[in-house]
Amino acid sequence: MGLMSRMPRPKAINQEMEKALRSVLGGGGSTLSGKAVSNNAAMRQATVYSCVNVLSRVIGMLPCHTMERVGKIRNVANDFSLYPILHDMPNEWMTAPEFWGMAMNHLSLRGNFYALKVRSLRRDGEIVELIPFAPDIVTEVVQNKDYSLLYKCTYPDGSRIDIPGSEIMHLRGMTMNGYIGMNPIEYIRESIGLGLATEEFGARYFGSGTHPGVVVEHPGKLTEAAHKNLKASLGDAYSGLGQSHRLMLLEEGMKIQHVSIKPEDSQFLATRKYQKEEIIDIFFGMPLTVMNSGDNAQTFASAEQFSIGFVIYALMPWIVNIEKAAYRDLLTQEQRKKYYVKFKVEGLQRGAFKDQVEAFAILVDKCVLNPNEVRDLMDMNGYGSEGDIYKTRTSTTNEAIVKDQEKT
Repeated sequence: MGLMSRMPRPKAINQEMEKALRSVLGGGGSTLSGKAVSNNAAMRQATVYSCVNVLSRVIGMLPCHTMERVGKIRNVANDFSLYPILHDMPNEWMTAPEFWGMAMNHLSLRGNFYALKVRSLRRDGEIVELIPFAPDIVTEVVQNKDYSLLYKCTYPDGSRIDIPGSEIMHLRGMTMNGYIGMNPIEYIRESIGLGLATEEFGARYFGSGTHPGVVVEHPGKLTEAAHKNLKASLGDAYSGLGQSHRLMLLEEGMKIQHVSIKPEDSQFLATRKYQKEEIIDIFFGMPLTVMNSGDNAQTFASAEQFSIGFVIYALMPWIVNIEKAAYRDLLTQEQRKKYYVKFKVEGLQRGAFKDQVEAFAILVDKCVLNPNEVRDLMDMNGYGSEGDIYKTRTSTTNEAIVKDQEKT
């Protein structure tokens, strides 16, 4: 029986407050492996930390642009009020990479990310800052009868406030009711718990000294005191991982016998490998372990396909989710007719330089991109208005596209 089960249960306690208490106290997250798994404990498992860290860093490094539609043309709206907030500094103490990285951390471990919209008092109430909430500040999300949302917040000083949904930017992970994300740790506790248990077993196993290594045999019969002294001296001199491979000196006709690891003990290595693969697949949303088998040597082609798969299956669902949530929560109904939010992911999809140049040449030849658009994707400056014209390799101008550009 856990601590939460033994605590007096106030009548007024709600489900979200109970979840928060369980997360902080570690209760309610017991697993069959015997390890309690809370959101914080999950990050102590190496594979979980690695997965969350990768997603956080990659999402954080992607430039987030506000885009403007002008007819059929799409331009970066760097003069729009939201652009510096999403691209550079959401608030005065955070950079955009820190903000989006934090958002990804919360989504991966808790299923929800909340940020308060701070509005200007002088310019029609436009958004001037986004203030991210600590994970446990929002204790409950209520859907009203008119389907609007209300966020019940409790601050560290104990003060409580209800904030209408119109003032909150809410990013959700997987959801069942449509307005609050599911906590993924609650659903994969057993996998993470087994991972934590195997890590602890491995640490104890290799730190236990002579247990897996040797048996020392004495030809005579030792007194209790002599046996105790011999055991202590051998343990002090050779026990522990840091004492391995030292020269062992034996006397009085003693013999040493090497003991192999028992099959049932060595299986934990395979268990650790399996748990690592399972957790990676859960967090990245794709069978990466099928594509990246540790038993096969990687080729350039397999590594390239691995990178492409990571972008498509692991990153793009989160990126699209964030883009659409920003479109919903940060733009007014009138602004949505003209603006939208877009992360620039082209840099993650670049292959070898030769392959990249050949692909761009085809896109220019087919009038999919013009030369200046290609140069922009390569972080190079355009070379004038002539680079904005769509031409084939024979330098024949696509008149239809040019006329369409002139109209817009």
